[in-house]
Amino acid sequence: MDDAVSIGEWLSADPSDAQDVADRYDAWAQTYDGDLAAWSYRAPEVVAQTVRTRHPGAASVLDVGCGTGLVGRALRTRGFEGRLLGLDLSRASLDLARQSGAYDALEQADLQQRLPAADAGVDAVVCVGVMTYLPDVEAIWRDLARVTSPGGLVVVTQREDLWHDRHCQAVVDRLQAEGRWTLVDLTGPAPYLPEGYGGGPAVGCYYLTVQAT
Repeated sequence: MDDAVSIGEWLSADPSDAQDVADRYDAWAQTYDGDLAAWSYRAPEVVAQTVRTRHPGAASVLDVGCGTGLVGRALRTRGFEGRLLGLDLSRASLDLARQSGAYDALEQADLQQRLPAADAGVDAVVCVGVMTYLPDVEAIWRDLARVTSPGGLVVVTQREDLWHDRHCQAVVDRLQAEGRWTLVDLTGPAPYLPEGYGGGPAVGCYYLTVQAT
């Protein structure tokens, strides 16, 4: 990335082209953690704590859109000792996640396609800071529920503006009505990027926690 302004402009545009997202994150990978820390990004810690509190017996977690491994490291710091799997589009980000030592397995995947994971294969799924790039909210949330074992946890973040623009509440309600999941908690709008994208306006988010059924 050229600078924080260009990063912010790109992120604010709600990018969804898979190749563009992969290229951007490959280029950003080496400075990503530092940039996010400078922007006071706390979502990985919030979600890791949610998993540990809401499902302390989880023996496996799938991190969908794991990036450089912020959520995985946060889970390990909080005492998670189970199997941790990560999926991401960016090879450079996956390389850094691998170097962290937090993950048992990592795989490159286009998250706009069916996830390369078995039905009911993990106890918890997290998807943090990723939904911006996935415009078909219902498709990905159905897939997250598919790969989660009954009684398992799904924890997702969604940017405040996109929560409304992409009709996320309607998707939550529809999947609950169909018996795909049960709502555990919905928090928001909550602080997400209080410094904005590199000094811009603050960005809020919703934290969605559901139990697969």
